[in-house]
Amino acid sequence: RSLLPVLYFEKRNMKRKMSMFAAFILVVSLLAGCTASDETTAPETGGETTAQTGTEAVEADSTTINIGLADEIVSMDPAYSYDQLTNQVVNQVTQGLLYLDYDNNIQPQLCSEWEAVDATTYVYQIRPDICFSDGSPMTMEDVLYSVQRHMDSNVASYLAWMFANVESIEQTGDWEMTVKLSKPDAAWQYSFATTAGHIIKKEYCEAHPDDFGSPSVGVIGTGPYVLDSWTTGSEIKLKANENYWDTENTPVITDITFRIITDANTQAALTSGQIDYMLDPPTEMLSTLEEAENLNVSQVEGWTVLFMAMNCQQGPFSDINVRMATAYALDKDSLYESVLQDNGGYAKNGVPFASALYGQEAESWEAFAENAQDYKNDLELAKEYMAQSEYPDGFECTLYTNQDSMYNSICLYVQSALSELGITVSIEQLTSDEMYNIQFGSTRDYDLAMVRWTADYPDVTGQLYPLFYSANIAEGGGNTACYDNPEVDALLDEQLASIDLAERTELMQEALTMIGEDCPVVCFDFPYKRIVMNERLTGFEPNASITWNFFVKDLTLAQ
Repeated sequence: RSLLPVLYFEKRNMKRKMSMFAAFILVVSLLAGCTASDETTAPETGGETTAQTGTEAVEADSTTINIGLADEIVSMDPAYSYDQLTNQVVNQVTQGLLYLDYDNNIQPQLCSEWEAVDATTYVYQIRPDICFSDGSPMTMEDVLYSVQRHMDSNVASYLAWMFANVESIEQTGDWEMTVKLSKPDAAWQYSFATTAGHIIKKEYCEAHPDDFGSPSVGVIGTGPYVLDSWTTGSEIKLKANENYWDTENTPVITDITFRIITDANTQAALTSGQIDYMLDPPTEMLSTLEEAENLNVSQVEGWTVLFMAMNCQQGPFSDINVRMATAYALDKDSLYESVLQDNGGYAKNGVPFASALYGQEAESWEAFAENAQDYKNDLELAKEYMAQSEYPDGFECTLYTNQDSMYNSICLYVQSALSELGITVSIEQLTSDEMYNIQFGSTRDYDLAMVRWTADYPDVTGQLYPLFYSANIAEGGGNTACYDNPEVDALLDEQLASIDLAERTELMQEALTMIGEDCPVVCFDFPYKRIVMNERLTGFEPNASITWNFFVKDLTLAQ
């Protein structure tokens, strides 16, 4: 993603103009533990250190860890922290009002407590003793600003879709904030446990309207670490926050280096000790990593689905007969056995989420999944659908993918299988930032895209609403298939408005049946979440939500 900071900050120029007012005097007396700076300054950035890529063993530092990233992050701004690479960094520097613990339960963080007063009213008691990393006190103005900016179209937050039903967010007490919803929303309870609830310093953000979150500016948050330096395309260094408010839980690790490391160097970096931790290393390296004496490799079922989105609004794939022909032409069973079996669990087209999201309605979902649609492996039927389509003689199209070896293996198979229908598929490998523009951009000008989606919280709607609700075809939305069915929208709205989980499950299953009949996607597998850690690290248990809730402050060093 070496080009991403340029693309990202050009878009940010749309942001609203600076306003410098801050309510400070009111809280100084309440926050005696905060030592405010005379002026707000940027972190020290721009170091020239480059990532190590050799195979030589390195001596471990007792207070420093190195974390491997497969690519550049998007930004330090929580509003754009929406992928597993970016979140690993941002979660150390900024914090949320709430968070998900390792059992996936919602816990207070910058809140002392919160309550759902009724189906449309949520009240949050904000802690009055929080300091930012520059020593200044966190104020209610900072809190309101941080969460309200996700609703500002000029910000174009990747989390904006979570606020679709928010009517107002207001201060209702000295340290109290109330969120009013326009209608009940069963998923709202999770929103502030994502980066949508992370708090930043308003004054600092407004002082940097065009480059907030960039390598040169970074952010000012309340987390246990601060940005030390960021060398684009190479590494990001964080150091301990000397003003960290949670003095009872001071991190053992004082320095973190996130190293951007290519697949070719990943195995050597992990086995030699240059990298202490990595999320989702290349699947083909697992057997070697598991044999390494200095590494612990863990695997858990996650909230992720790997699928091919077919553009339902333009081009050949707007024809349902073409989509059905495509699905039936693919021998998913053989593909899974030969390529995907080590990557994750088999995915049916009609159930685009793993059993890790079944929750309390597991029995109902298991029964539904047993009979869900999974069009596949019937070439003769595929040819019949093509004959009924507007393209009986075939056509040319492009399948976009990233540079992951597993994705490319699937794309090559799709290319070969669809040639039997007269469909000529060109495969175009894009950089991560280019694929982000495909998946979340304002212009959905493509035929096919190989993408993955990870739910933001442990609820089935965290998969269905972003992927299939029509409003999420817009910029920042995850509806990559450009799928639009008013009946499905109505069912998804209705289930969100219910507080009865059994009723919600029934409504979501009805929506999924319609989605399956329309065949907007072909699901391949539910990728496992894999964590590789040096044996010297302890204190962290792998879990299904590892994508979003990895906190270095919880790590300890084995003696």
